[in-house]
Amino acid sequence: MKYVENLESVNKKITILNEGLKITEDAILLSKFIKKYNKKSGEFLEIGAGQGIISILISEISKVSKIFAVEIQKEIFEILGKNIKNNFLENKIIPINKNIKEITGQFDVIFSNPPYKKINSGKLPKKESEKISKFEIFLTLEELFFEIKRLLKNYGEFFVIVPNDRLNEVFSYVYANKMNILEIKINKYKTRDLVILHGKKGGKNSEIKFL
Repeated sequence: MKYVENLESVNKKITILNEGLKITEDAILLSKFIKKYNKKSGEFLEIGAGQGIISILISEISKVSKIFAVEIQKEIFEILGKNIKNNFLENKIIPINKNIKEITGQFDVIFSNPPYKKINSGKLPKKESEKISKFEIFLTLEELFFEIKRLLKNYGEFFVIVPNDRLNEVFSYVYANKMNILEIKINKYKTRDLVILHGKKGGKNSEIKFL
């Protein structure tokens, strides 16, 4: 059942497809981090845009010329388009209904709150939309970082949020694709720890800064 969440602090209205896809701390944390630490300008790409919350929240960054919000699920993509329109952001955010593996081009910044649960890591939701949004059905973390490397411009940067228990894997995927991690922020919660990674394609390896 669709409903609307009002984010009064930023004067935004977000339509949500169902209770299982409500706005989470992951999206809020990542958007705040990007707004605080991003220094790049140009065209941004969101992988797995969902209902558009992160793209909408960072659209006010003056350095962002365009955000290309890619969402594979048709039903959720329609909500994404509605949220962009309802927040008067049609000139800033471009919704795309495709598999990220079909996207071409090069971008200055890529960000993602990916489906980071492994298929065998727990009971799968009954609703297909929730299953695809939360579990590695169409995109694994390994594939995500390959796509980030493929679609980033040289010296482009990325922002990704993942659970702490998959951090070692993520490190290996980043370095296997010859990218670097610039900064890490660990956010502690009762049920899980979420880690935001800020990285870069190209350049020399440097010491990781823990925020």
